[in-house]
Amino acid sequence: MALAKQIESRLPSPAVAAKRPARSGSTKPGRGFGAAAVYEGLREDILSLRLQPGTLLDETELAGLFKVSRSPVREALIRLSGEGLVQTLRNRSSIVAPFDVAMIQSHLNALVLMYCLTARLAAANRTPGQLDELRRMVRTHRAEMKQGDRAKLVANNRNFHVAIAVAGGNPIFVSWMATVLDQGQRLMGLYLEDVGAKRSDAMLDEHVAIVEAIAAADPDAAEKAARDDAMILFDQLQRHLFKDQLRGADLGALTRTR
Repeated sequence: MALAKQIESRLPSPAVAAKRPARSGSTKPGRGFGAAAVYEGLREDILSLRLQPGTLLDETELAGLFKVSRSPVREALIRLSGEGLVQTLRNRSSIVAPFDVAMIQSHLNALVLMYCLTARLAAANRTPGQLDELRRMVRTHRAEMKQGDRAKLVANNRNFHVAIAVAGGNPIFVSWMATVLDQGQRLMGLYLEDVGAKRSDAMLDEHVAIVEAIAAADPDAAEKAARDDAMILFDQLQRHLFKDQLRGADLGALTRTR
């Protein structure tokens, strides 16, 4: 399928276009503006899976879609490559980075570790204001669950777990949590796409349990609820999304202490 059709001629995305300053007369955007727009538009389309893993990213075609020269496109692709979202091949062409089974397992291991650790810390260190914010986020997430906006649900999940890390009080863990969640947005998107019609308020039960444990200042209960939350994603990926590649693999065992 042609690149332009895959992203439905949406480059740059509405979110990116909205950030652009109004242009009048002969005013020109500052240097680097083009590369930033290409980067933000491509990143959004890769993370939302509008651009599927393995898609060829032709510099000339992208330059035409964004109405820029090839130089800003090349800068954006280099930046995305540094984030692991784009892969540069030996012939110097670029593709959307494929999913690597080994990296998926590594990512899920890191995810469950950060979920559990930050939940424990939040139970011990959260402030009343931070607890109120977590409860507000769960209410918002529940209200938006019925809308079926996958991008918004992925963002809500990310922001919830980053907020837990913030409540834990360790800024390094906040940074690590954000990095792990950002790198896993495509996996979360695939998970939400797979559950589709089965999406319901029940999917937030673990988030509610985490908040209740944090409110009770119970680190053990908070860790358990956080682990349960992570294992839902583990199980769904193992049973549905990568059933051929991960046949027989016990992802859960990889996260249990030996």
